[in-house]
Amino acid sequence: MSKSDQCPSTAKEGPKQKKGKQELSRERRNLLTSVNGRAAWRSLDEVADTGEFRDFLEREFPAGVTDFLSGTRRTFMKIMGASFALAGAATLPGCRRPDHKILPYSQHPPEDVIPGKPLYYATSMPLPGGGAEGLLVETHEGRPTKIEGNPLHPINRGRSSVAAQASVLSLYDPDRLKEPVFFNRKRNNGAGEHLVATWDDFVKWGKEYFPRFDKTQGAGLAIVVDKVSSPTRDSIRDSILKKWPKATWIAYDSTENLGPAQGSKAAFGAPMCDAIDFTKAKVIVSFDRDFLTGDGRALVHARDFASTRRVEELTDEMSRLYMIESGFCLTGAQADHRIRATPSKVLACLVELSKFVLPKTGGAFNSAADALAGASVVPISDSERRFIEEAAKDLLDHGKKGGTMVLVGAHLPAPAHAIAHAINSALGCTCIAYNPMSEEAASDSRAAMIALTQAMKAGKYESVLCVGANPAYTAPDSKAFTEAFSKLEGAVSLSVELTETSEIATWNLNGCHYLESWGDTISTDGVIAPVQPMISPLYAAVDADGHRSGQAPMSEIEFLAFISGDLREDGTPRDGFELVRRTWKSALSVKAGGDFEKAWKRALHDGVLAGTGYKPATPKVDVAGVATSWNGFRIEQPASGALEAVIRTSWMFDGRNTNVSWLQELPQHGTAVVWDNPAVMSPKTADRLGVLPASATVTDPETMYTKQKYPAGHVAEFSFNGRTVKCVVWILPGVADDTVLFMNGYGRRKGGLVADGVGFDIGQIRGDSGNWLASVTCKDTGEMHPIASTQMHWSLEGRTALVRAVDLPTYQKFGGKSVPDNDSIYADNSTGKLNFAEQLGDLAHTPPNNSIYINPFTRSAAEVDPNDPGYLKVPGWPDKLRSDKPQPPDYALRHQWGMTIDLSTCTGCGACTIACQAENNIPVVGKKEVAKGREMHWIRVDRYFAGSYFDHANPGQLDYNAPEFMLHQPVACVQCENAPCETVCPVNATVHGNEGHNFMTYNRCIGTRYCANNCPYKVRRFNFFEYGLTKFNGGYIGQELIDSIAPDRGGITGSGEHNKINPNLIPPRLRDKLDQITRMQKNPNVTTRMRGIMEKCTYCIQRTNSAKIEVRLQDLQFVPDGFMQVACQQACPSDSIIFGDILDINTEYTDAEGHKRKGSRVHHSRRSRRSYLLLGYLNTRPRTSHLLRVNNPNPALVDATRKNAWDHPFHGSHDAGHEGGHGSPEHETPAGSKEHAFFDRRRKSEDKGYALSLSVLSGGGHA
Repeated sequence: MSKSDQCPSTAKEGPKQKKGKQELSRERRNLLTSVNGRAAWRSLDEVADTGEFRDFLEREFPAGVTDFLSGTRRTFMKIMGASFALAGAATLPGCRRPDHKILPYSQHPPEDVIPGKPLYYATSMPLPGGGAEGLLVETHEGRPTKIEGNPLHPINRGRSSVAAQASVLSLYDPDRLKEPVFFNRKRNNGAGEHLVATWDDFVKWGKEYFPRFDKTQGAGLAIVVDKVSSPTRDSIRDSILKKWPKATWIAYDSTENLGPAQGSKAAFGAPMCDAIDFTKAKVIVSFDRDFLTGDGRALVHARDFASTRRVEELTDEMSRLYMIESGFCLTGAQADHRIRATPSKVLACLVELSKFVLPKTGGAFNSAADALAGASVVPISDSERRFIEEAAKDLLDHGKKGGTMVLVGAHLPAPAHAIAHAINSALGCTCIAYNPMSEEAASDSRAAMIALTQAMKAGKYESVLCVGANPAYTAPDSKAFTEAFSKLEGAVSLSVELTETSEIATWNLNGCHYLESWGDTISTDGVIAPVQPMISPLYAAVDADGHRSGQAPMSEIEFLAFISGDLREDGTPRDGFELVRRTWKSALSVKAGGDFEKAWKRALHDGVLAGTGYKPATPKVDVAGVATSWNGFRIEQPASGALEAVIRTSWMFDGRNTNVSWLQELPQHGTAVVWDNPAVMSPKTADRLGVLPASATVTDPETMYTKQKYPAGHVAEFSFNGRTVKCVVWILPGVADDTVLFMNGYGRRKGGLVADGVGFDIGQIRGDSGNWLASVTCKDTGEMHPIASTQMHWSLEGRTALVRAVDLPTYQKFGGKSVPDNDSIYADNSTGKLNFAEQLGDLAHTPPNNSIYINPFTRSAAEVDPNDPGYLKVPGWPDKLRSDKPQPPDYALRHQWGMTIDLSTCTGCGACTIACQAENNIPVVGKKEVAKGREMHWIRVDRYFAGSYFDHANPGQLDYNAPEFMLHQPVACVQCENAPCETVCPVNATVHGNEGHNFMTYNRCIGTRYCANNCPYKVRRFNFFEYGLTKFNGGYIGQELIDSIAPDRGGITGSGEHNKINPNLIPPRLRDKLDQITRMQKNPNVTTRMRGIMEKCTYCIQRTNSAKIEVRLQDLQFVPDGFMQVACQQACPSDSIIFGDILDINTEYTDAEGHKRKGSRVHHSRRSRRSYLLLGYLNTRPRTSHLLRVNNPNPALVDATRKNAWDHPFHGSHDAGHEGGHGSPEHETPAGSKEHAFFDRRRKSEDKGYALSLSVLSGGGHA
């Protein structure tokens, strides 16, 4: 048999044996992917490229598969013996047997409810700290199951945040408060006793208790509420303070930053909120402001900023972003230029920029520049000064058109914000306008809480009402607050979830979720929106017949109206519906009668109240006020050896979301850590302090956690101003040296099964300080803490650039050029050429494939050969086919679904991951299982660092402590047309659909996992246990017996909080089943998978099928572009995901801006110059393509090496990191040769298979 077409490495060497780890280590390679000539890596393990890591990378199954067999035989027999005994005693078989309980939905279902068809209702969600999101809630038979953005709300425009997507899970939290509890202090000889009560009991008590404050005008009464924006609550607040003027009202936000309010007051005379229009921006300089997250306008910013980064035509312009930051945030990952600096140095750089810009603008701003003299004693380096000067020149050059802005992080002090306002005014900035900030939003609630705590200790308060707030956990001195609050007779807590405050209150009241209540919100731009209930309160009291009985749980506004004595004529409390309508009629000047009813119904339908919203202003800057703010302000350096700390807020906010398991298991940006809030440092700083994680010992790469299986970090003790906190340390390349990043919202003492024992309470070190701590000491405690991080999970093994990025000059010069393709299976058959993005990979210099058979799926549906004998093109193809020709193949018929993901606009926020989880009933697995690589997310966001250029003199030397930038690449099942998974399944559980799907048939799957082993994208997820059917962290029959004989395996494999062993090892029939309330969240259109089943992305096939049915009812033949969206696409704030029919090439569309196009968006995006197929050289023919990222650097800040890459993008200057093809005019294929003759010198010397394969290349070669 001829061997001419075999790989020489196989033909000459014969069968290969797997190499040992020591041999792999000796043959260390450097197969890092390349981005624009720079090395790109996901973890330090990948940089080290040890034998251990490559063994991990090439491993068939994740780590931990055989963990059950670890330990001694005696331990194994004890645990299993006890389990079998309990199973027999309970007469519960280990096999799965379904329980059938059939109940009618209702004897008289509503006419507008069609079983199986969801209904959508508009509402809004208040945001902590102020602002709101406008939402559409999908309901099935009256159950809210999914959250989407409201297209009519100006904040969302159809998109949604991570917090909004996950909020539906908190509605169905089984640990929610279910009934009021009264603490009777007279019981048990004065020790007290908690008694279950009803809301009727509280109403009776309240009517007798609260009138006593009429005599004192409210003295002795304090009301602590969340700092949110609501016209109805504001109206009730005003009436309370009018009735009781001596009462204390505190709108509390423990995470607040006072810098923006105080800085704007110094600059404009009154606190103001900025309203940034990024669509006008050309140059942006951000001083540690992460405007893409943690902001009431983050969705607007993401959408508008993405619009300035999206390039298609070679003449398209881009914005340019400079970032000076302490950490590595979402905004920093998008920057064209970035420097890392401690917070004090960030301020010093701002002072330097001010001194450069303000004098050149002339006029009164010189006085502001003079005020900065001597403001900083923090030195900056020459490279940092050059960075600032070039950024300043860029600002001045573009300032004439008004498209520039300077932004400052909220945690920085007021003078920094004031000087930024002055710079923007001096530059003539037209990108920023200002909205008024309410007195409540601008208040110093932390100082108010300190004063309240001291007054409580002094006995000045008789009653404190905590309405939605949890100061026993979040107060600056939570211990003192807890002690004083627990002694009050009138200590009342209204909360949806279990909290530290509710645990010690006299009255512990279960409140209403925002999806269960009436209310209203005000967004940051002043738009008023209703909050309307999707479902009745889940824990309302009912009688024996199941009907509501007595007073239902109250919402925030209902509770506040009740305690103020605002009752109906019959003495019963008013409900939220009445309160909101009354407020809108009076305070909002909406006309009564028919006009009001019309406006009310329209508002409920649209989700916004028409005619509301601020008119942004551009007030004049008070230069004298700015100068005054700097008087006496001095930027000091921290003590020698000390750290500067920044406390950031995550999806947990102030801890209110810690019992939401979806958020706990969503990898945090940068670190990819789940189920923890480690203190994050740079590798260099951690090494200096001796707290490098066990997975990152630079001196001994063989101790990387691929060898240990489970990573662990050092627990360090951090001290500041006499306060201390213990926290595990983790590292993140790109964080400023001598800086530590803390994260709020963890370390809850009371919060539910999900929250208990997760993370560390950072509030212990902050106290009454802000979110920037100037001088923190760190000391290793000698303890270790397990960490679950997904940073290396599903790492792809490829011979080409996985994530691709180029600079704008390169794209403008070469983006329009294409080269002939060697193999028709790769190219667009309409041109037969490789586009710009594909030339950056291996396809431009690989030999043609020779196959012993013709696979029809190697020819894409969108690239059908018109000369195919199976059918002919006719006018209107593919919408119309010739009836006299044989039936064309399925992949040539509509619909054919495809997706494109734009890396230029993807911010890595994770909204797609949570949206997919909510839509497709994806379970959480917990910290123990994630550490083993068993997380179940169908779409992940791979994070890559891009470092220095490769150096021929020192190949592979990278400064991993300070990568230049970070890239994100969402990856789900790419729905291969030539799918490797389909050919290996022994039971045909994974097959190809006629619309391009890779079907996963759950009831055929027997769990061999051959498909996962054969998937090069590592996107298949296996249910090792009953993740979706058993209660997370729940117990099991015989737990006491098992715990008594099992070793204490706390931490990563067991849980010191709940189970000594991994409960997944207990037979499913013995475990607690999923709570009924949790099952209510499940999407009825998606199957819930069980143990032993493989699953993956389905392109939301339930949505595409529903859309096809719907268009048939509208007498349409095909689904129009944009008629439906998949879950990840619908949530994406930056519109980075495009989905649709790739064969929709003739339909004419007009978009929202009035632009006309022919064909679907996905059809055009797949033909973009920036489009490439991930691992396309494997001939898998993915239906999901990616668009490479384009950066817009300042040429003055680009070194000669990088500039050289602008002219040689496909060769990378022939260095060790390009891994690209070629196609530039000066390097086209030699005459007479059909193959490209370029090869990679590094890979030739390091990869034997690659080197031997060069012999099949014709026409010679060059390096």
